[in-house]
Amino acid sequence: MGTKTCFTCALSLFIAFSAASCGKKNVRSGDDVKNGMVTDTTANPELSVEESSDTLGAEGNIRGGEFAAQETILTINFDFDRYALSEENRLILQKNAEILKAHREWTVLVEGYCDDRGTVEYNLALGQKRAKEVRDYYVRLGVPEAAIGTISYGEEKPLCADETEDCWGRNRRAETKVRAK
Repeated sequence: MGTKTCFTCALSLFIAFSAASCGKKNVRSGDDVKNGMVTDTTANPELSVEESSDTLGAEGNIRGGEFAAQETILTINFDFDRYALSEENRLILQKNAEILKAHREWTVLVEGYCDDRGTVEYNLALGQKRAKEVRDYYVRLGVPEAAIGTISYGEEKPLCADETEDCWGRNRRAETKVRAK
């Protein structure tokens, strides 16, 4: 009877500890967040993906057919753990938008990428935020919103596999690709 009681006690403790560990993890406080962005992916591997207040209409249909890069449409890069557009990025996207507006027959796909630091889930969410930020900026510049879709590849499809700042910086990007309708 003593062994059975010990087992029951141990099982009860295990269940209690398991239930307690299922609570919210990595909850961010105001100190952890700066301008709506986490400052350290290793300390906060979860990134909540929320629609911005200026959420636009439906995205373009990105199914079927291959999207290809155009030499004249440039890639933009992001700072570590950031999705906000820098002034340099905005200038590049303005030039890209002029090209996209001149080719109304194109369907546009904005692909978001990350370096390999952080969890797979975190990087997919961050890549999506990067792609959406670019898409929303294109729409504000006059590119038809129904012609632009987004996708996140997170840390998949890196340009470079070295573990250096230069390589990580090249992998943190948003690429704009097109397909003729």
